[in-house]
Amino acid sequence: MLFFLNDGIQENKSGIEHAQIQRLHLFEQNNEPAMIVTRQYSNELHTITEHAGIKDEHFVNMFDYFKNAVHVTKKVATIRDINIDPKWQRKADGVSYEYLSNGRRVLYVKRRNDAKKSIMNVQYLDEFGSLLKVSWYDVRGFISVEHIYDWQSTSGSHILNENYLRPDGSLALQITNQLDKRGKVTKSYHLFNFKGHDYNFTDFDKLTSFFLDQLVTDKEICGNGPVGMIVDRVFENGWSVLHMKNRVPRYMQLHNDHVNHNEDIMHSTLNYNYEWGLRHIEDWNGVIALTPQQQDDVEARYGKYNVPIFRVPSAVVPDEVINGPHVPFKNRKKHSVVTVARLSPEKQQEHLIAAWPKILKVVPDATLDLWGYANDNYDKKLKKQVKELNLESSVHFRGYTTDVAKIDEEAQLMVLPTHVEGLSIALVEAESHGLPAIANDVKYGPSDIIIDQKDGLLTKDGDIDGLADAVISLLTDEDRMAKMSENAYEDSKRYSGPNVMKLWQKIINDMDKKGAC
Repeated sequence: MLFFLNDGIQENKSGIEHAQIQRLHLFEQNNEPAMIVTRQYSNELHTITEHAGIKDEHFVNMFDYFKNAVHVTKKVATIRDINIDPKWQRKADGVSYEYLSNGRRVLYVKRRNDAKKSIMNVQYLDEFGSLLKVSWYDVRGFISVEHIYDWQSTSGSHILNENYLRPDGSLALQITNQLDKRGKVTKSYHLFNFKGHDYNFTDFDKLTSFFLDQLVTDKEICGNGPVGMIVDRVFENGWSVLHMKNRVPRYMQLHNDHVNHNEDIMHSTLNYNYEWGLRHIEDWNGVIALTPQQQDDVEARYGKYNVPIFRVPSAVVPDEVINGPHVPFKNRKKHSVVTVARLSPEKQQEHLIAAWPKILKVVPDATLDLWGYANDNYDKKLKKQVKELNLESSVHFRGYTTDVAKIDEEAQLMVLPTHVEGLSIALVEAESHGLPAIANDVKYGPSDIIIDQKDGLLTKDGDIDGLADAVISLLTDEDRMAKMSENAYEDSKRYSGPNVMKLWQKIINDMDKKGAC
C-alpha cells in the first residue's frame, strides 16, 4: 500500500491534486494498492472527492478516521430531522430558514441548494441574538462537528470548542481554542475513546503524526503487504511523517522547482515548500523529481547523502485519450489562444497580455482565454492590465474549469509564459489533445514536453517581443500548426500509463525491498 499524503482537497484543485488523482487512477488500473490521505476537515469533503472521481475505498481523511467515518452509508438530513418548537415563527431566507420566538431569532437552518435541500448547518442563538452553537452536517447526513462559541473574552465571540462527532453522536475529537492575554488563539487537541484510550496533543502536526502511525499499522486499510508513503505536500506533512514512531519507507515528491534561483542549483536558497524536507534529506528513503534535468540537479547537490533520487513525471495520459479520435485542425476555432494555469505571479500571464497588442496588429481577430483560479487576487492585477491596454474585447478571464479537454480541442494554440515549472500537466494535456504549445524554456518541464519546432515552440523567459513573434509565427501559418497538432498527439504517448507506471515500479520495488512495519 502506498499512501499519497496531502493536506486537503478543494473543488478548485491545483496541479498537485490533479497529479495525485491521475496517479491514483494509474495505480488502480495496475492493481497496485494506493490511497490519497488528507488531514484537514471539511463537511463537504465527500462531495469534493466524488466530483474528483475518488472512490471512498481509495481515500482516507484524518478526521474521518478518528470519527469512525471513513465508510458511511450516505443519507440526506433535511429540516424534518431537526426538533423545532412548533410555536416558533418561521421565515424563509432563500433556501434557508430562520426561526423567531417573540420576534427574536433563536434558530437558523442553513440549507444546501441541492435537490432535497439538505442541511448544511443549524445555528443556535440566545435571547440576545448571540451565537451559542453551530452544528455542521456532513454531506453524508450526520452532525459531524459542533462549534461552541464563547462571548466572555474582551475580543468578542470566538469558537471555544470544536467537537467532532462520530456518526453515532459520540465525541471523537475536541479542539480547544484558548485566547492568551494578547488575544492570540492557542489550540489543543483531545482525542476521546480511540481504541479505548484518550489522548492529548499540543499541536496539529503531532496529532497528524499519531494518525499516520495508526494508519500504517491498520491492517483493515493496509492489508498485509508492504506500506510506504509519497509525501506530496512536504511543507505541510513533512514534520509529521519524519516524527512517526513507525518507520515506513517515505518518499518526498517534488512538484515544482526545488530552488528559488535555478541558475545556481548548488547554492540557491530552497523553495519553501521543500526547504525543511531537503534539510532533512537523510531521513527520507528517496526523493522523486519530475524530469531528468531536475533529477540530475537534485543528485548534483544532494547525491553525497546517498539517498536515491527517482524520476517520475506528474502527468499521465489515459489510454482513452491516446486512442481517441484526432480533432481535424480546420475544426478548431480560428486564432484562438488559451492559457490553462493558476493566475499567479510565477505563471507570468502578464507577459502574454503585454505581448498581445503586438499580436493583434498582425492577427486582429486573435482571442486569448485565460483559464484558472487566482492566487492572492492576482487576477485583479491582470484585469487592470487588460483594461489599461484596451484589450477587453479579445482577452477574457474564464475562471476554473474541470473540462480541460474541451478547451484543448477547440483552441488552436496554448501559451504558457511561466517563469518556473515542475512539469506542467496543462502542457501534457494540451499535447494529448493535439494542441500546439508555446512555453518559456525554463526549469523544469517545458523542454521535456515540447519538442521545439516539432509540436510547439520554446521561448526565452522575459522576452516579450520574442513571445509575441512566436505566437504570430504560428497563428499566421495554419498548415504549420496543423502539422504540429498531429505531432503533439504522437508525442504525448511518452506520458502513457504504461510508460509512467514503469517509473513508479522502481519506487514500488524499493518500498518492497525496504519493507514496512
